[in-house]
Amino acid sequence: MIKILTHMVYLLCPALLLLMSGCESEVFLSGQPEEGNSSDGKVRVEIFARANTYPLPLTKGLEDENTVGMAPWVLVFKGNDANATFIEAAQAFELAGKRYVILTRQPAGSNYRLLILANPQQFFYYGDAVTAYSFTSENFRLNMTPEVTTLSDICSRLLTEPLNAPSCTVIPYSGAGELIPMSYLLTVDKIDNTTKIENTDKSSLQLVRAVAKMVITNKAPNFELKGVSAVVNVPRQGLLHNLTGSIMDNTSNLTEYRNDVAYSAPLVTAEWTDEGQSTEKTPVYLYESSILAGSYMIIQGKYGGREYYYKMVIVDQLLQPVKILRNRAYTFTIVTVKGPGYDSVADAKASKASNTDIDFMILIDDSDSYEITANNDYYLGVSNSVFIVYADEMADHEAFRLVTDCKVNFLDARSVTDNAQEVAEGVFRLAYPVDGKIPIVDNNVSPRITAVGVNVSAGLQWYEEGMKGPAPGYEDRKNAYITLKLGNLEKQVHIRQRNAIPAVGMTLRYMPTNNMNPEIGEINYYCLSAYVEDGTDNPKNWIKLRPSIPDSDRNDTDRITVDDGVIYMEILPNGGSARKGLVYLTIIGEHGSSANGNATGRIKIEITQSGIASN
Repeated sequence: MIKILTHMVYLLCPALLLLMSGCESEVFLSGQPEEGNSSDGKVRVEIFARANTYPLPLTKGLEDENTVGMAPWVLVFKGNDANATFIEAAQAFELAGKRYVILTRQPAGSNYRLLILANPQQFFYYGDAVTAYSFTSENFRLNMTPEVTTLSDICSRLLTEPLNAPSCTVIPYSGAGELIPMSYLLTVDKIDNTTKIENTDKSSLQLVRAVAKMVITNKAPNFELKGVSAVVNVPRQGLLHNLTGSIMDNTSNLTEYRNDVAYSAPLVTAEWTDEGQSTEKTPVYLYESSILAGSYMIIQGKYGGREYYYKMVIVDQLLQPVKILRNRAYTFTIVTVKGPGYDSVADAKASKASNTDIDFMILIDDSDSYEITANNDYYLGVSNSVFIVYADEMADHEAFRLVTDCKVNFLDARSVTDNAQEVAEGVFRLAYPVDGKIPIVDNNVSPRITAVGVNVSAGLQWYEEGMKGPAPGYEDRKNAYITLKLGNLEKQVHIRQRNAIPAVGMTLRYMPTNNMNPEIGEINYYCLSAYVEDGTDNPKNWIKLRPSIPDSDRNDTDRITVDDGVIYMEILPNGGSARKGLVYLTIIGEHGSSANGNATGRIKIEITQSGIASN
């Protein structure tokens, strides 16, 4: 059996997984609707799209997977969280090569959420795989009660068309001109003739695809990849928009991709490349699924002069199955084949996975976990826009990672800087990169990923926006930021600090609050989801994620999704030495800062807990 020699996970080009790869989409509410084109109380929304210059291969599949149609649907909700209530649904139309949609004027004083559903199929399904509804305003109102049905409920029930079962002979979205459903959620404070809808940094909107992409590449000199014969146990449907990041339960709604019942020909045929063979020009698209689905593929290839079939599953560094997530690209690269496979697809399906008979690399593009801003030529992204460290001692910490595909060496606009002088001397500073420069792409290795570190002391917690100085005459305190500047693109990451967790443990509360006291374990954010990352100190064993309403039946305490904006982090007592763990939190905006909190954001939380001997 096979032993994996190499297993690597890194980012592919994020451009492949962004809406703006093929089109940039800027959304503006127009100045004045033309007379006769809208009724009283309506405002016209114009959607602009223009070609981007990201370096994409001009193949059929890649062209269509980056295309945004001219008639997206826009669903309007009143409110600023998952409980925002439905108002209306309207479809954009094309006029003189531009997109427009007519929406009801909404006054200032409230927040409104716009759910953009691009590239709609002929039908949508609502909560099942049985009843099809044409995309019409009437059918949306049939399923969604205005001012009652919530954004959370709609997103959890609004589904794509189901694939055929028990099998389908055509890979979804592989036909010429067949576009992939995409979505995006915006927040605005009004809808009128003066409102402008765009990212807070003035960049274009980036839609998220409803599917993942899988490609098989062979570089093994002793093996010839013929293609993919089957993809088994894959979901028939997907959510049109994933609000929480959780994967819907599809385990009872699965199908199989195959050419025919006899597997007489490959479902996908590999093409020859300079280094071997690849299915890059004919990728497999999959709806997201958990490891419980048991998805796998059967590949066909020639080894030792004979053709065989091999069963391949997607595994991580520990050879554990991984989830299939939307808007990600999974690339299997076969490096060496160590032996024959099976003579038939049936035998391969009945066998254990052949991953241990093949040395391979799996590349997982998780670019949608980065918060990215872009222009026509390059992009700049950060893994998280807030970094919070619980620690008592001054030390260096990796605050975030930046990613870019920029190849231009800007002399005066390629910087990583802190605002330490504005905050206070000695409480925080940039630690690395030491030259304060953003590394750009070289040797054609793209994208370029760089870790950014900060030096933080225990005093930083007392320097945050909204806090007053210790005596009259002191200026208000300022937030600590790391600022990235690359050409005309700019990103900021908020750096925060709290005391280390005592050995006796405590519960941290991330929730909407007016608390400004850093010694109280309560920080002002509206939360959507969170998860505990694996680590050497086994943080999943001592960091427990809880909802605001006690639920003793929850077993998955290392991952949580909520509807009320509140997440508790219970840190269990520590009877040993000091330990560390990482938690990643998804929020709506950054409520505790002056930054515009319209979009979702990601927070990296580094928790240090003191040991029993140090207390």
